[in-house]
Amino acid sequence: MIPNDESGSPAPIKRSTSITDETAESWVIETEAGARLLAAIEAAGRVGPAEVDRLRALAPPEMVRAALRLNEARRKGARKFEFSARMWLDSVGVEQATNEVVARHKAARFAGRLVVDLCAGVGGDAIAIARVGTVIAVDRDRIMCRRLRHNAAVSGVVARLFVVQASAETFPIPEGAWVHLDPDRRASAKGRARAFADYTPGPGVCQAIFARAPGGLLKLGPASDFAEHFSSDAFEIELVSLNGECKEAIVWFGAAVSCRRRATCLPEGATWTDRDASAGAYPAVSELQSFVHDPDPALSRSGLLDGFAVAHGLERLDESADYLTSGAAAETPFLTSFAVVDHAPLDMKHVRMMLGRHDSMAREIKVRGVDVTPEDLRIRLRGTGSRPGTLIVGLVGGRARAMLVQRASTAGSASSSEAGVSAVRGSIAVESAKLGSSS
Repeated sequence: MIPNDESGSPAPIKRSTSITDETAESWVIETEAGARLLAAIEAAGRVGPAEVDRLRALAPPEMVRAALRLNEARRKGARKFEFSARMWLDSVGVEQATNEVVARHKAARFAGRLVVDLCAGVGGDAIAIARVGTVIAVDRDRIMCRRLRHNAAVSGVVARLFVVQASAETFPIPEGAWVHLDPDRRASAKGRARAFADYTPGPGVCQAIFARAPGGLLKLGPASDFAEHFSSDAFEIELVSLNGECKEAIVWFGAAVSCRRRATCLPEGATWTDRDASAGAYPAVSELQSFVHDPDPALSRSGLLDGFAVAHGLERLDESADYLTSGAAAETPFLTSFAVVDHAPLDMKHVRMMLGRHDSMAREIKVRGVDVTPEDLRIRLRGTGSRPGTLIVGLVGGRARAMLVQRASTAGSASSSEAGVSAVRGSIAVESAKLGSSS
């Protein structure tokens, strides 16, 4: 239910179709009447048609729509920004913005410097860098610049963050300033770009900007074709994950380069580079052992998985899939370790029998290297048991297998784990014998 406005009518504004989104949003952000309208929306929770009608008694329709947009953007922004509830956001800006945890990680390499943040958006990166340096934040969109100034004030960095409305392609980089460049992946009508050539600004402009600055970074999507464009030693490619999801491919250039490839796992802050393992190291391919390890996507996407596996005494289950295996759990943020409970060939009869033996249902399903989806398996394996379990599907020695596993952190006491390991080894031996006799 929308509460009545006890303090009187909102600040007067003409009810006209000429009210722009910028005017409406600034009224919501900057006036007491706008604050009351936002408070009414927050108090209502889910806003349906009846609530919208009540809101229109407090403000013109354009202001109500602007307040609803801002409220939704702040709700989404809460996953990324500490001060989301006070920021001036829009849904596209929130989607494009860097999470604060990732932004702070990148900002550390800019500490003490003057930095030009090109295509700054709502300011996720600019604000983080301004906490450790001085920033000139550049964006071509006027309302985005207004949002950024407001957000800098809310975040307490307005004295070190200067906003300029200008084009990234033509903005003059001050001598000695480093650059943070975040080209638009959504400027094309094709949707979110994967190919660097479809970014705005594109490769030619970005390379020209690199030549005008002593150091800095280019932010790309983790699924982009970064390896095709930045294969030389002049660049460092860093893949960054947050809570198990790969967020960015960062291309460092100039004086910012510290290695060739890097994987970083946040919020733990763990990092692994091409300098941490022997060049050309490749792990052995092994039969299934007592533990299976699911790599963090930053480690896999960076191309550093094999060197990491060798350095940690781990082996691959197959050359073409990224699951690793060993006789013990791995204590590193880069791997999620699972104790193997049982395993079976990947056909529904054998998998259902395996789950039935353990009164288990496949609540969590992970798939690598096999042409099947978790959604399809979940449907086909309904009604197999009552205890929630995890199923890992992948190639083991070239054959598709389903592995019933338990996260190592919940695998039970040492004695029960040892007993489980022995049972798994026995099961593996029996299953191998069966496979050998049937081949």
